[in-house]
Amino acid sequence: MMDKTTAAVAIVLVSLAVHVKPGLAQSPGEIIKDLLKNPGGVIPNLPVKRTAEPPIDNSDGSITRAMNLARQAAEKANGGLNNYRAEPSMYGPSEKSPFVYNPKTNTLTFTFLGGRPAQPPTIQSIVTVARDGSSVVMDYNGPIRTAN
Repeated sequence: MMDKTTAAVAIVLVSLAVHVKPGLAQSPGEIIKDLLKNPGGVIPNLPVKRTAEPPIDNSDGSITRAMNLARQAAEKANGGLNNYRAEPSMYGPSEKSPFVYNPKTNTLTFTFLGGRPAQPPTIQSIVTVARDGSSVVMDYNGPIRTAN
């Protein structure tokens, strides 16, 4: 049986897993099973969402355009919408999409997961898009890589 501290940690981890990236995180049951197997061990890795710091201005719609171009590049590279869907953050508000702003090149680099519709993600895409939409570069599109 779990002690109170382990149970509290499990509840927090489940909350974080669901809140941070519901489609990508371990299920609540998987997190609790991991903790029960090895209560003193390593906490399961939770996905980290990266966004620009400080926030950049989207009043001209450039982040939205760049997000759409990045998602569309991944959709095309992976066989179209019948075969591929990007993670939900690539369809929502662009300011909450997983990107890093590159001020030296005035580009946005999006790192996101996707896969077959209604299936767990199996593909990671990294796409760099110029703020003005003039350039879209697929930096990586393949099996999901783990962060080191």
